[in-house]
Amino acid sequence: MYLIAVEFNARPVDQYPDFDKALKALGNWSSRMRGVWLVETRFTPAQVRDLLKPTLVAGQDRMFVSRMTTSWAGTGMGDGFQDWMNRRNFTGKK
Repeated sequence: MYLIAVEFNARPVDQYPDFDKALKALGNWSSRMRGVWLVETRFTPAQVRDLLKPTLVAGQDRMFVSRMTTSWAGTGMGDGFQDWMNRRNFTGKK
């Protein structure tokens, strides 16, 4: 499970259809905050970065990818979020 944070600076976020497609192709995902995604995938953080990087504007957009642990907390994340998180695989193994 990874947290992916992106700062879209080059153009409005809705003008990144390739990013959206590439991110959703990684695996189970959730986005409850602007510019932040949680993604369950078999790829490493570097592979996730490398797969998403071509969809961003070099020198303007920024991205951070980090593996998450089962230790997390949140508030105001919406209905079903806790259940969704509890069903995720945090080990990276299938």
